[in-house]
Amino acid sequence: MTSPGAVTKLLIAGYSSTTGTSGLIGSVSAVLNPATYTRNYTINYKNTGEQGAVAPTQIFSSMESGNFDLELLVDGTGVIPIPGGLTVEGYIDKVMNVVYNYQGVDHRPNFLKITWGTTIFSGVCKNVKISYTLFSPSGTALRATIKLTIIESVAFLTKIQEAGVSSPDLTHMRTVLAGDTLPLMTYRIYGEPGYYLEVARVNGLNSIHDIKPGDELYFPPLKKQ
Repeated sequence: MTSPGAVTKLLIAGYSSTTGTSGLIGSVSAVLNPATYTRNYTINYKNTGEQGAVAPTQIFSSMESGNFDLELLVDGTGVIPIPGGLTVEGYIDKVMNVVYNYQGVDHRPNFLKITWGTTIFSGVCKNVKISYTLFSPSGTALRATIKLTIIESVAFLTKIQEAGVSSPDLTHMRTVLAGDTLPLMTYRIYGEPGYYLEVARVNGLNSIHDIKPGDELYFPPLKKQ
């Protein structure tokens, strides 16, 4: 329980679960709460692209909340104590393990949940930029800023529940069974196996062999040529 008058620190938690509600891998609090953060909201359109058209016609494609841009300051001079008595590099290592590092068991980085007051954002890390701004005479880092870009990621089952089970664009979820291969599963959905590379890309797979029994895969609606 937070004591009266205590400062609520921004918290970043990393999960193995796509829902960000189970499988907590680790978490890290801001040393000093950010002065600002940025939310970008995006509407995607596709140009109809007729040859010789005098003006473009934009067709709605999708909506997304886009990026959550955040900057964390870590100071090792003692002016702002780092929780746990960590050094600047130790704190950066902790942040990287939560938001960026590849997790061998799950074969991908963590799913993230940012919580600060009434702000809750779920996503995955797209970019980390670390700037070192102060050093000791021996070259040890004494101050750094960590710039994070988090992009929204919502669990497929959550999207299905929110959209309604009758939505034909969101119901192509399949659980990998023993003996399944990505081309075989793609054939069952689309009637031909040739779309397996696109399915691998959509699901963030590094290889078409990077699936195992129990995994849930999303097969998007694809326009057949």
